[in-house]
Amino acid sequence: MAHDPSSAPRAENAVPGGGKTGTSLSNVFSSTNTSLATISFQPRSNATTTAPTIKARLAEAPVFVPRSATGTPTPTPAQAAGLPATAATTTHPAASSSTPGSSAMPAQAVGGGSAAPASHAAMYTENPGAYGSYVSSYDPYASYEPRVEEVAVRHPLQYHLCAPPFPHVSNFHPTHLAAMTFFMDPELHEELHRKQEALYATAPPTSMSEAGSTRTLPESLHVYHNLVALEPGETSMPSSLLHHRFHAQSTKHLTGAAGDPSRVFGYPTHVYKATCALDGKCYVLRRLEGFHPQQTAAMSAAERWRKIRHPSLVAVREAFTTRAFGDHSVVFVYDYHPLATTLYMEHMTVKPLQPDRRTGRLQPVSMHVPERVLWSYACQLAGLLRVVHKAGLAVRCLEPSKVLRTAQHRVRLNGCAIFDVLFYQPQTPPDALVAQQQDDIQALGRLLLSTGCNNVAAAQGEEAITASLETFQQRYGTKLTAFLKQLLSSESHTHINDVLTELAPYLADEQSSTLNHADMLEASLMRELENGRLVRLLCKLNALQESDHTNTESGERYVIRLFRDMVFHAVDEHGRPAMDLSHVLVHLNKLDAGVDEKMMLTSRDELNCVLVSYADVKKYVEAAYAELVRP
Repeated sequence: MAHDPSSAPRAENAVPGGGKTGTSLSNVFSSTNTSLATISFQPRSNATTTAPTIKARLAEAPVFVPRSATGTPTPTPAQAAGLPATAATTTHPAASSSTPGSSAMPAQAVGGGSAAPASHAAMYTENPGAYGSYVSSYDPYASYEPRVEEVAVRHPLQYHLCAPPFPHVSNFHPTHLAAMTFFMDPELHEELHRKQEALYATAPPTSMSEAGSTRTLPESLHVYHNLVALEPGETSMPSSLLHHRFHAQSTKHLTGAAGDPSRVFGYPTHVYKATCALDGKCYVLRRLEGFHPQQTAAMSAAERWRKIRHPSLVAVREAFTTRAFGDHSVVFVYDYHPLATTLYMEHMTVKPLQPDRRTGRLQPVSMHVPERVLWSYACQLAGLLRVVHKAGLAVRCLEPSKVLRTAQHRVRLNGCAIFDVLFYQPQTPPDALVAQQQDDIQALGRLLLSTGCNNVAAAQGEEAITASLETFQQRYGTKLTAFLKQLLSSESHTHINDVLTELAPYLADEQSSTLNHADMLEASLMRELENGRLVRLLCKLNALQESDHTNTESGERYVIRLFRDMVFHAVDEHGRPAMDLSHVLVHLNKLDAGVDEKMMLTSRDELNCVLVSYADVKKYVEAAYAELVRP
């Protein structure tokens, strides 16, 4: 592409030997922008040059002159001593001429200062007595402040800095610590993405062949809309709503088909995910088909459960009746925990083969539940029973299919308040409440026994419990077996506080594990705290690009334009676009940090080039953006 001579100003320097004058490639800044260094290329001269009195490498080195806040150059020690101006600005000829094999740089291009003198004696030719006064008044250890009074600028906190890991995170295994120091745990990252996908999952479109046999869901129900089935049945279920470890299995025998009578509640049940129009959050709607309460006050029983908040409880939000499905139904609303499984799915169904991490071969998944996990389940559920019993209620639904596993060894009880509505009593007799609470404790023992034996029928009936305890004793220790026998005993009326007393040593272990997990999550949060800083920087660059309608090759906007071309319009040696994400991220991170590292910015026609630091470009971006948003 032809270069327009008028597009960039030219500077001519004298070439020794009477050669032709050299033309610089770039002079893009005005005299006020002295913080940048422009590179001036000079053609080699064939004329013989006189050797300088000192080495050319030293003579051609520019002198660094500090800049003040207002652009006034800082006085040198010679100026502070009262030397003549001519003595302070004498320039050696080698500083303004080019030698073979070298390119001269004008002194005015570097900080606006002067070049180095040829010798110390040449500085005092006009005033011989100045040297003595300079030596007597100059202190080599004193700092010479600029004449103009500077005001300290208070900069905001550098949010771009990466915080080091917490000291207590080093308690983890060394193989895990190296990756956790820089990145979020990959498994946690993937799990959060899958849960986010489940939150935004929608019902798949229904084909024409299925339209006649599939019952459509109502568009809205009470204050909820976008209903999506969480169980297979008459309506199709999105695969993203099921945990990826169970995709290879039949979903019907894992969760039960929608519309089948519930083994726990006795009524046909349907479970949906819906979005609330009041707060925009997702909730679970559990519908009991064909139930109509005899008393209108029965729905108030769910209000007592709304006041209970516990980390091991799926919170109850509300309950209401509806005829939107063509029958009398009651709907219970719970918090939605995406990708949650049940203890029945985790420990009582045979899982498909999983690839080994080392060899990649498919290996069977062990069904054995570690003893530490059973103690953890007991601690979490016993703490929930204590809160529920203290409120004068009983859960009455402690079953493997109603205990959700929302994270690694993290359980929550689901389906509460349903029995309180189905068998509503205005005032529960004290004896009946004590019996229900005692049955909750025995149900906890049956749940742990079924989980340890990997069989839901292991705790159904006295004979099955006796046989299962013998098998359980062969797998686990005596303390856990004795604890289960105490829970399952129908003769001893065990209080929930007595159960917690037995669990005291394991509650301490559970607390330690919980605190370690909280530390790990906090460390991951620290690494993701300022993950939007590059987005803010890109927004500023794009806003400046759209508002820059000038085509001048000077000024701060031109530097920003050259930087944007270097980052986003890089090409390879063949002229093809080089799409390298690491190249973009490295330069944007340095720009956001404002490092003092210098870089060479070249125009697209390769005729103009600028030597500038990332700190200067950041200053230009902030100034241009402040000017843009100024009212």
